[in-house]
Amino acid sequence: MGRIAKRYAKALLKLTSGDLQQAKKYRDSLIELKALFSLDEAAKVLNSPAMPDDLKKSLLSYGLKAANAGSEVQHLVEAVVDSGRVSMIPQIADAFSQNIDEVEGRVHADVTSAVALSSEAQQEIANAISRLLNKKAEVTHHIDSDLLGGFVVRVGDYKVDLSLKSKLEGLAKTAVQDTFR
Repeated sequence: MGRIAKRYAKALLKLTSGDLQQAKKYRDSLIELKALFSLDEAAKVLNSPAMPDDLKKSLLSYGLKAANAGSEVQHLVEAVVDSGRVSMIPQIADAFSQNIDEVEGRVHADVTSAVALSSEAQQEIANAISRLLNKKAEVTHHIDSDLLGGFVVRVGDYKVDLSLKSKLEGLAKTAVQDTFR
């Protein structure tokens, strides 16, 4: 997620003056707009530099009305369109959601393991993440048999790789380096 998207999200959060309920309404509106980008025809219009800004504003305005968006969100979207950054709206929505999570003391984590983890193991990992970050962890689990064993945890821009695959790759690199010394 880019710095510019984070700045737009931070500015919108400031407009809520700490009103978390208002911020959640703004988030919901932005998520609805983000959904437009997953519709093929709408995405073609919104992402095309050849399409006029008025057409993009009309399409986004329709989405904003459907989402009952507040005037602050509407003004933000207009400013984004006017600056030629329409394609950043999904990133702004994600950044804004992250800001709300931060205010609420929540973090999202992705845990990828080689095999399905028991519910006890999943809970243990979630508790460890919560303790380490001092935030409530919402964990999404994935399975990737290429890992061979162990697991990988991703939280935001951070990654902790405790997989057997990465350990073996590390050993292989060391062996190759030692061979050429």
